[in-house]
Amino acid sequence: MKSRGVIKYFSLFLFLLLPLLARAQEPSQRWRRLGPDEKATIWRNYQRWQTLPPRDKEHLREEWNYWQSLPQDRRERLKQRYEELRQLPPEERSQWHQKYEEQRKFSPREERAPRDRLNEKKRRGPKGKDRD
Repeated sequence: MKSRGVIKYFSLFLFLLLPLLARAQEPSQRWRRLGPDEKATIWRNYQRWQTLPPRDKEHLREEWNYWQSLPQDRRERLKQRYEELRQLPPEERSQWHQKYEEQRKFSPREERAPRDRLNEKKRRGPKGKDRD
């Protein structure tokens, strides 16, 4: 009677464990299916990752998390735009790059704002001290 109960629990345990074991095998099976060029690319990227400083690794993680948080249609549009840009001749590509850099620049007023705030703090003096 006890042996039947043990067999039932053991079979239930195996039944629940099998999907986990199958998932554990998936990455190694995917690696085996890759071609030599794909394996070389993955290995090269891994070595680059290992040599990055921690600050750059953190920056890449943040960018990856941002990319993953985008909706699928937005990701697809960005991929398509990137591929279109890569297909352009070098002259046109550099024009787009220059246009992007110009958009990133601050206006003279925006450049002055942080400097003005710093100067204002200097004029006020340190906090908490009495003035004579």
